[in-house]
Amino acid sequence: MKISKNLYDDLCNAIGKVLSQYNLKTIVEHRNNIKFVDNQFVAFCWSIFHASKFDYKKLYGAGLNDSHIETALKRILSDFA
Repeated sequence: MKISKNLYDDLCNAIGKVLSQYNLKTIVEHRNNIKFVDNQFVAFCWSIFHASKFDYKKLYGAGLNDSHIETALKRILSDFA
């Protein structure tokens, strides 16, 4: 992964805060109810990222692109793959 450890940790914390607001059943239902996309897991990752309100400018400012961010999100949320 191209993301730095510090940014990855910050992203993990932001994602963790979103996930901690809901019970596992609700998260899994959200994961399974995403429709009309090519890859349901990728769409789920991005929806959780947007719900986290993480400052995306930090990621893009560090030279990351969507592919780098998506790789990190997939790793963080791999339990839901």
